[in-house]
Amino acid sequence: MKKNLLNFIFCLLTITSIIIIFKNNKEVATIILEAINLFLKKVFVSLFPMFIINDLLISLNIPYYFYLIFNKPFKCLFKTSGICAYVFIMSLISGTPSNAYILKNLVQENTISPREASHYLLFTYFSNPLFLSLMLSSIFDTTTTLKIIIVHYFSNVIIGLIYRSKAPKFCNSKIKPLPANIPATLIRSINKSISTLLMILGTIVFYMILSYIASLFFQNFHILKLLISCFLEITNGLNLLASINITLKIKEIVAIATISFGGLSINTQIKAILEDSDIPYHNFLKGRILQALISVVLIILI
Repeated sequence: MKKNLLNFIFCLLTITSIIIIFKNNKEVATIILEAINLFLKKVFVSLFPMFIINDLLISLNIPYYFYLIFNKPFKCLFKTSGICAYVFIMSLISGTPSNAYILKNLVQENTISPREASHYLLFTYFSNPLFLSLMLSSIFDTTTTLKIIIVHYFSNVIIGLIYRSKAPKFCNSKIKPLPANIPATLIRSINKSISTLLMILGTIVFYMILSYIASLFFQNFHILKLLISCFLEITNGLNLLASINITLKIKEIVAIATISFGGLSINTQIKAILEDSDIPYHNFLKGRILQALISVVLIILI
């Protein structure tokens, strides 16, 4: 009975959405173009080169050298191998969802186990620093923008420390240099990267349309509309946050919670990337909920 009710509600919402899309086809077309523009200018230009670079670095055994250099400090700090340093640093530089992409590649190369990858998902989520600085600078001054970015990054370290006792044991024998085949890796990487990026584009378009549809139902409820937009998609949420009339401290709390959780759009992208791997998604979601809570507490105290 409950399942039938949920199916009925889903069908009703789907039909309603179709009617709204047809009724507001010009607005929806504009939103799709905005999503594509956002993807090309901010997502594609940052992720595509990093996806290619990451695949080449793995092919050249660079994670092995990270293991040699960072094994002791990361074992002491997070009880993980030095491979975690590679994921941590590369994810910080390129931004999400590159962490899932990198971890999936490392598992496929038998460099780490799916259990290790799942554990690393907890504390290697970083929004792209350039994206954050551009979005936040339209809402806050330079000092507040920097504070939010630092809190967002530092909260990952706190999560890593919290879960260090649950870190799975790593096997040194799996980590060894292998011969590289650069031409084959490059061709495979381009094909794989384009496929992943098209999935990301589709996800961004879907959630921006969904956010627009939701906003039509809550036009007179500005706070609720803001929260729904933030929950669905980061960019729409932060754009709306810039125009809404609330105190600066509340804006800081909403901004850091939105960035740390990532919205359903980011969560969907991560789940899609991990779909055909043995890496479970649930640790990423757990980490984002915890990161949002930690970040909010930190931003209130600072």
